Amino acid sequence: DDVELSGSLLIQLQDAEAFINRNSHKSWKKVGQYRVEYPDYPERAVAEAMVNAIIHRDYMELGSEIHVDMFDDRLEIYSPGGMVDGTKIQDKDVNLLSSKRRNPIIADVFSRMDLMERRGSGLRKILDSYTQLDNYSEKLAPEFHSNESEFIVILKNLNYSGDKVAITSGDKKLQMNLILEFAQQNESFRTKDIEELLQIRSSR
Repeated sequence: DDVELSGSLLIQLQDAEAFINRNSHKSWKKVGQYRVEYPDYPERAVAEAMVNAIIHRDYMELGSEIHVDMFDDRLEIYSPGGMVDGTKIQDKDVNLLSSKRRNPIIADVFSRMDLMERRGSGLRKILDSYTQLDNYSEKLAPEFHSNESEFIVILKNLNYSGDKVAITSGDKKLQMNLILEFAQQNESFRTKDIEELLQIRSSR
């Protein structure tokens, strides 16, 4: 999938979140009578990262643009313009970081629309949204990098596993039974639903 977004900042934000959602998956497991879902990326983390990119972007850097790049194991959001005070985010404790806004008017508009809070660091909210999930571990913690001209947020895929698994005939039979049971419970479904059921990804 590859798109170039334009329009108002609000439209671009909504379309970017839709793009990320369209190219993300959810795994799930059955707990008692309930089905617990585990998204690739916390919804709050994605929203905060995109708002952060828009709010703090250096709009004076002509020809630049925000980039959203999705990989199997991570999501990267690049925004033109480093930290407002010229420091590097990787040298700071995000939990102690105060909010300094490059574009206060845009920030005020987003705040009035309840897309961000007037106070507090959005980066801290990104970290919090990860640590609250059951499938989180420290190696999956979001990363933040910056220099004088760019800011990058790296969100780790909570469901990614780089291990290759050999499927035996017994495993295949189990998978087929799962698919048949799923089909009996759902009148219609898509390939993406089967991928989530078996926790696999089809080649694209």
